[in-house]
Amino acid sequence: MTTVFDLDGVLSRADTMATLVFARLRSRPWLVLPVAALAVTAALAPAAGSLRPRCNRAIVHVVLSGVSESAYARLAVRTAQGLAARPDNVRPEVLTALRRAWADGSGVVTTATEHALAAAYLDALGVGGMPLLASRFRFSARGPRFADHNVGERKVETLEAMRPGAIADTLYTDSASDLPLARRSRRTVLVDARPRSTREFSRHGISFEALGG
Repeated sequence: MTTVFDLDGVLSRADTMATLVFARLRSRPWLVLPVAALAVTAALAPAAGSLRPRCNRAIVHVVLSGVSESAYARLAVRTAQGLAARPDNVRPEVLTALRRAWADGSGVVTTATEHALAAAYLDALGVGGMPLLASRFRFSARGPRFADHNVGERKVETLEAMRPGAIADTLYTDSASDLPLARRSRRTVLVDARPRSTREFSRHGISFEALGG
């Protein structure tokens, strides 16, 4: 049995990477305009396409320019702990399902957010050590750059590498970018999904259960 959880929008109502980026952006107001332009382009782009991830990567690269690995790690922990402390940041029924899957060993979290940030957030939720598939950074003097962006079809590849032949019994997601995973799942639960996402799942013939939204 395998239960797969997306993170942003599912285990955290707030976007974890965006929260970290905005925390950094507050001390660099001169970057607001270029970041806003990229964010608008990303918001208008199809969730299942390649443009939105490219814009999101560019935002991260711009805002975190020059940040060292140790400084980023500290920022990731602060961001994760702050989000986990918010009382309404995750639906109680989703958190219950997550903790049940953590306890019985069936759970996997797969996310486009960066690995250290996602791991710190799971630790703060009390499910540290749960199998985690996430994006990875490569650090240099210029700061972090995505070495592996775990989004869309890449989530299928990383899940297959972790658990060959795995078919998810249940997938919790909120985004049409997870359509490739949904096609390999027996049951899909859309958590607080926007109408645009639900339409995409319906258009592609994916049956789902809606939780909120």
